Amino acid sequence: MGRSILDDMAAIAKLDRQNMLRILEETPQAYEEAYTSALKSERLPQSEARAPSHLALVGMGGSAIAADILRDWLFESQTLIDVIRGSVLPGSITAGTHVLVASYSGQTAEALSALKEARRRKTRIACITSGGEMLKVCQENGIPHVQVRTGFQPRAALPHLLSASLAILGMWGMYSLENVQAEIGTVVEQLSASRKKIGSSCRSEVNPAKRLAAQLRGTIPFVYTPLLLAAAGRRFKNQLNENSKVVAKYDVLPEMLHNEVQGWRMLKENRLAAITSFVFLRGCEIEHETTQFEHLRRLIRRASGKSPYEISLRSPTRLATILATIYYCDYVSFYLAILRGVDPTPIETIQSLKRTISSSQS
Repeated sequence: MGRSILDDMAAIAKLDRQNMLRILEETPQAYEEAYTSALKSERLPQSEARAPSHLALVGMGGSAIAADILRDWLFESQTLIDVIRGSVLPGSITAGTHVLVASYSGQTAEALSALKEARRRKTRIACITSGGEMLKVCQENGIPHVQVRTGFQPRAALPHLLSASLAILGMWGMYSLENVQAEIGTVVEQLSASRKKIGSSCRSEVNPAKRLAAQLRGTIPFVYTPLLLAAAGRRFKNQLNENSKVVAKYDVLPEMLHNEVQGWRMLKENRLAAITSFVFLRGCEIEHETTQFEHLRRLIRRASGKSPYEISLRSPTRLATILATIYYCDYVSFYLAILRGVDPTPIETIQSLKRTISSSQS
């Protein structure tokens, strides 16, 4: 048997021309460094003793994943948390709402439009960006903000965007900054331990992330998660789209048990089972979700003749579990890109579409 390309660093480097692998391998320390940096920001919002009653987290694409993570992590919070992907703000966002707008580039049209509308409604605003028009608006109008490091694709800037979000929400009284510091420490420990098992130096025969990438090759992955890992499921789907350049989808229990499972009849009718794969993300189940996953496993076997793959990471805290799962899936999407012979970083179709839309609106 020939040597896997995933164990050939020279071959990987030829494909990974913008060195996404380096960013992946530096991720554990990036969370710690980014959080420390965010706390030192001179333009953080003023400290508030009580959490807001309504929090809106606004962003698009890679800049919005941190919002999804925060919503899952803070599931039990009495604060109403909305994640808004788009330029239009719902009528429920009023002067009493705290609004956090994130655009890594600072040029995202939808985020800039939402920021303008949030200012018009006189909400409590803070922003996260690396520069661009958003940074200019914040500086000219005294809007609290955290300026994060430049030089990443938005999806690769997750440690910086999430850490900045944690700092801002801590100032808004959502939780103790000291407790978050401890959470970050746990995250770094968990991700560092995971890297030893799934990192590039770990050979394919003993590396579960490399093996999973090989199993997903040539298929359309269907990703299913419990409610509190929805952010990880969306992130995995997005990373498969952008890094691996494949079609993928995700859905969440228990909702998908009330609709999606019925559509699986099509797998046999149209011989689609041969080109589909199923992945469970586990580790944050609540109530009856463990039993539901077992029923789901049997249904998948009956409908497709396949067994689902499973990523089950149980860390000491929910935030660590979410981020460890995301880290694992990020590696899988990177390895799948390499197996498919594509550079994981460029996103030409997305950039071209943005240019087309911008030209049509100007």
